[in-house]
Amino acid sequence: MAWPKGRKHTKGEKEKIRKSALKYYSNPIVIKKFSMRWKKYWEEHPESVKKIDRAMTEWWKEHSHVKKKKSIEMKNFFMKHPEKFKKFLKYGNNPALLSFKTKQGFLVRSRGEQKIADFLFENKIKFSYEEETLIFEEEGQICVPDFYLPKFKIYIEFYGGFPRAWKKKVMKNKLYKKHKIRCVFITPAELRDLKCYLERELGRK
Repeated sequence: MAWPKGRKHTKGEKEKIRKSALKYYSNPIVIKKFSMRWKKYWEEHPESVKKIDRAMTEWWKEHSHVKKKKSIEMKNFFMKHPEKFKKFLKYGNNPALLSFKTKQGFLVRSRGEQKIADFLFENKIKFSYEEETLIFEEEGQICVPDFYLPKFKIYIEFYGGFPRAWKKKVMKNKLYKKHKIRCVFITPAELRDLKCYLERELGRK
């Protein structure tokens, strides 16, 4: 039966429709279907992705106070719930950035991390990737080191050559030094002779 033209939904009907819609869209099969549909759309319309990215970037630039407020709120929340931070890193931190496949079959965020992971694997050095979360309550910071070597009880951090990475490197350097956390810092320069550099640094630590 067609809905009478011009008739508005009552409050009870609206609530019923809302609950029905929530139930439908929370179904894993429906979620997967829509996810695949949108993925296909974005793959076929890369210009739309770029347009949205530009618009979002401009919006955040114009509303830096909102960005700062949200950043503080998220940081406080994740400091209280580190397990949710791990989940966020895995599923919410732009998974598309994990686009470099290692010889072990998992994905990393850069060619530098890929080279380090492959080196460790080839030399039979046991390691984990982005599985350790370090909470610095006093400084209000959360760090997820790139690699952890359980045998040496040491972390490895890789930094690319762009300004934001170096800013992060300086911040982490201070934190790790202050809290006496053992870490090897690797930059693109060290990748040229990774074997020599890592052997020397691990021996030192």
